[in-house]
Amino acid sequence: MAKAKIAIANTKADVGKPGEYSRDQLETVKGMIRDVADKSMGGMHNIVKNGDKVFIKINTVVPAPPDNGFTTDPRMLEALIELVKEQKPGRITVGERCAQGADTMTAMIGCGIKNVTDRQGVELLPLEKGEWVMYKIDRPVSFNEFPVPKAVKEADCYIGLPKMKVHIHTTLTNALKLQFGNLPDYDWMARCHKDDIYQKIVNLTRAANPKWFVTDSLYACQGNGPFSAYPEDQIKDFNTILAGSDPVAVDTVAEALMDWDNPGKNAPATVLAAFEGLGTNNMDEIEILGVPINQVKRKFRRQDTILQGIFPNVNVVVGSACEPGCRVLVRMALDACLQSGTLRKLKRPLTIFTGLQFKPYLDKLDGDVIVFGDCAKKMLDFYPKAKYWGETKEFPNCTPVWSNKPGVSLVEYIDSLAK
Repeated sequence: MAKAKIAIANTKADVGKPGEYSRDQLETVKGMIRDVADKSMGGMHNIVKNGDKVFIKINTVVPAPPDNGFTTDPRMLEALIELVKEQKPGRITVGERCAQGADTMTAMIGCGIKNVTDRQGVELLPLEKGEWVMYKIDRPVSFNEFPVPKAVKEADCYIGLPKMKVHIHTTLTNALKLQFGNLPDYDWMARCHKDDIYQKIVNLTRAANPKWFVTDSLYACQGNGPFSAYPEDQIKDFNTILAGSDPVAVDTVAEALMDWDNPGKNAPATVLAAFEGLGTNNMDEIEILGVPINQVKRKFRRQDTILQGIFPNVNVVVGSACEPGCRVLVRMALDACLQSGTLRKLKRPLTIFTGLQFKPYLDKLDGDVIVFGDCAKKMLDFYPKAKYWGETKEFPNCTPVWSNKPGVSLVEYIDSLAK
């Protein structure tokens, strides 16, 4: 069996910043992408054919300034578009659906993406503005029928441009997790956002039928990504990219570049995708081309989901809770409040209940109380004035991903308790 080809490129040159770069710096990035295309696929002409409808999937999860390094790097996107244009495609569409049901165009503008597509004269598609078709997997698995963008299904060539980050929900976000943004709204994004999220990621990748991935890791993120509250989690000098047609192998090599033990076996979605035949997570079945892994690998800190014994003035009562759901949503909020100094300013003790609680119920606590997630809803019987995040008519599904949403977020509420 032929090995999966994954190519790696690295530069020691100054390639600017995501939001500020010169033409010469862009040419360096363009050369890196051309190099990994040559080595992994035999050239861009084997990826994009004359007249192809090309869909480039990006990552603009939140409207963060590009230099934060959490969203698609404009340098990578602009260089990739120019290389695709050289193949004379029929159409180039850059598409994404940002998180939490927010307005994607707002995120695309904030992340510097619209500047690139305007300059390059290609279509920019916030996916909620497009058409959708249903996709069905005829097997008894979670998330087996869901919408897929028509622009994705009609594309002759789907190119994924994922941002390489450690992810608090899913261990890793890279080639496989990228397809999470191929969903239309909050409802679909929040469905199966529990321990079944890994099957969801695999199914979304199968539906997208990707042709090639080039990983955006000039800047990268370790620790509690995808948008960590801790500045030390931002890695702004990695200057390494990787590419290949096998998304499982791409993610496996990403783990190797992060210097994790047993690469390909750390992220549950990677393991499941290999099991279901989407690619290989076995390093012995992957041919590394270009820069050797040992020359550029760097130890990336894994995600930390511990909730107790870390946060001053806060007691988190953890019942039976899904780690990719309620546990990490609470952790992300507390990380932000710790980093900002809010937790040390709390006027009263704060108790957060998350997960299914068990008898004897803690029913006589002093201070402020938060009930987080549908599984913990029983605690509202004892604390009817508690602030509650769970399923609502506006925000369906049991995992309250909306706790990240500006204006109604868990962070903003905790901040209000300190004032």
